[in-house]
Amino acid sequence: MSQLVAVIDLGKTNKKVALIDQRLQVVDHRSASFPAILDADGVLVEQTTAIETWLLDNLADLYRAHPFQALSVTTHGATWAAVADDGTLAIPVIAYEHDLGPAAQATLDADFARLCGPLDMLQDETGTCDLPLLINPAKMVLFAQQKYGARFARTAHLLNYPQFWGWRLTGALATEATYAANHSFLLDLRAKKPSTAAHTLGVAHAVDCAFKNPWDRLGTLTPEVQRRTGLPALPVTVGIHDSNGALLPYLIKNAGRDFVLNSTGTWCVAMHRVSEAVYRPDEIGQKVIFNIDALGGLTKVSFLMGGMDYGLYHGLIGGADPAFDAARVNATLQDHGRAILPGAYASQFPRRQGGLLEGGQEISLADARAGKVPAWFRDEAVAHDLLNVSLALQTEVALRRTGISNTTTIFVEGGFRNNPTFLGVLAALFPETTVACTDLAQATASGAALLGHALLAGTTPAGVGQAIVISERPVARPTIPGLAAYRAAWMAACA
Repeated sequence: MSQLVAVIDLGKTNKKVALIDQRLQVVDHRSASFPAILDADGVLVEQTTAIETWLLDNLADLYRAHPFQALSVTTHGATWAAVADDGTLAIPVIAYEHDLGPAAQATLDADFARLCGPLDMLQDETGTCDLPLLINPAKMVLFAQQKYGARFARTAHLLNYPQFWGWRLTGALATEATYAANHSFLLDLRAKKPSTAAHTLGVAHAVDCAFKNPWDRLGTLTPEVQRRTGLPALPVTVGIHDSNGALLPYLIKNAGRDFVLNSTGTWCVAMHRVSEAVYRPDEIGQKVIFNIDALGGLTKVSFLMGGMDYGLYHGLIGGADPAFDAARVNATLQDHGRAILPGAYASQFPRRQGGLLEGGQEISLADARAGKVPAWFRDEAVAHDLLNVSLALQTEVALRRTGISNTTTIFVEGGFRNNPTFLGVLAALFPETTVACTDLAQATASGAALLGHALLAGTTPAGVGQAIVISERPVARPTIPGLAAYRAAWMAACA
């Protein structure tokens, strides 16, 4: 019988349980969607009760079909659970995408800056940049204090989301660095202790900085979970943040190699290992963070919501994104006065709010949504080319901000591997650097599975990493003579 780990992979859109063997092959899996819902207080919250019921039912079903030996948990970021001393949730688990509306968001942001700022000093201390909605966990703490009052005051532990699910399975509390350090504003990155913001907000006591390894044993399934599922007292890992789960197989497979992983999808996240957490002056205030990876190394991370940007404009353009044609793209780029601008969603250009450029004049995103668009935007090929060029230029900025050099290999994984125009332009933007698509399917789940197999073997993930196979397909570098001049004009327009 092969050794199997049940990976609980809770993404924002899809919740999955996958049984993964020592060769990192998926033997069986289940998936479902549980969108966040409004609670009685009008706050968008995660459906933790429904997710738990689904999770336990499917763990039981999968175990009957394929007995597994351990469980490992990974989840999306920016989420915590407020656990009281009596072992209950003090408040529901807030969904980070809760939309306060422009006025309330501005008030919350101002309150946070006044209490916990200056934000430039806080960014340097915590390796965290200011993000919209409630994507900074410390900002979510302030929101919860204002919204729930005495109910939130019962909080004894701020459990990061993977460890919340580990706690529900084992009854044990723990923390690990990949989640705690991830744009939270709650961790002093260098001292590895609660940040000044955590103290200012009065939650330093609830922020556990006694980090364990993600592959350590958190505990075993509680008697209640065993009765509910029919499973034995199986071990559960401490768990890991999803992007760091995706990065882990690359760290093991490419030990000693300088690379940056550009993990693409709704969020496009560029992750590059560095030796120290130091911001350049021009990076303060930008979407650049420092994280701690699964193996304890420092990672410089930059990101943009590329998938959201693409979906927005693709929907407005209509039709199909045509196959890549370098000559067509080059012809499109001859007019420097037209562009798709960044900033409709979180980007590397915080002063931009999205929209279009026509003849050097801006067209707001609101007008574009209302159909007030230039003629070129109605040409499906031209508009898609300018969209993909915009995303490639945003990605170039994000990648360069992770501290790469001309010898750093750029790996692209995720959905944008299937966008040939984006890939071709990106390769042309890095004439001395290898850009390669990788083929590791379910990178996050594979990384989480390595934690479970390491736990069972009593070793580190590197000790069980011989099963990792990551093929690299270099992207052919096209000739686009007009790209350099267009890039200069686009950057100037976005400055």
